[in-house]
Amino acid sequence: MTMVRIGAVLLLTMLPAPLARAQTFVSYSCADGTSISGAFFKGERNMRIQMDGRALTLPQRLAASGARYAKAGVSFWIKGQDATLKRPKRKTTTCRAL
Repeated sequence: MTMVRIGAVLLLTMLPAPLARAQTFVSYSCADGTSISGAFFKGERNMRIQMDGRALTLPQRLAASGARYAKAGVSFWIKGQDATLKRPKRKTTTCRAL
């Protein structure tokens, strides 16, 4: 019985690990001092951001140009290296990819 367990463990360690999803990480610096870390994963239409000490997942929304992500009053609109950040109860600010 012990040999069977050892054999099973060895077999499992020899199998290839599943491939990680392709991803892109981008950092932004905003005019109001806000720093944003964003992540995009292949096959998803979301932007995952870390901002103001919290993590948010913003679904992609319709945009005439660029890419716009928004949820719960937070909107992040990317056009090339520039972006616009809108948040509830705060002034709109511009951001730039680092």
